[in-house]
Amino acid sequence: MNPQGLIERLDQCIAALGRGNTQMKTLGLEKAKTERDYKVRQAQEILILKADKYPATLIMELVKGNEEVAELRLQRDIAESAYFVGLEAMNNLRLEIEIVRSKLTWLRNELNNS
Repeated sequence: MNPQGLIERLDQCIAALGRGNTQMKTLGLEKAKTERDYKVRQAQEILILKADKYPATLIMELVKGNEEVAELRLQRDIAESAYFVGLEAMNNLRLEIEIVRSKLTWLRNELNNS
């Protein structure tokens, strides 16, 4: 790849990294919101089952089997997965930036030596 192409790719990666920061904030907020919703509903269901005098050893299993709690847990897991996928994408962009910078440095050294 020529130096101009590398510089363009570097600019693209830097722009993508900036957009990724904004997206990570959104993903982080969604992750926290779904965690909150899940924990609140789980606690409510636990209190309901305790009030209904279910054995303490069964309560957590019954809560996990509740459709609404299970759906909220699924949404939480999806949000968490999306967040960590976003983190890895950001790490990949950082790595690509370093690779492009290394190639540019190598090309500069080659041009200086010739």
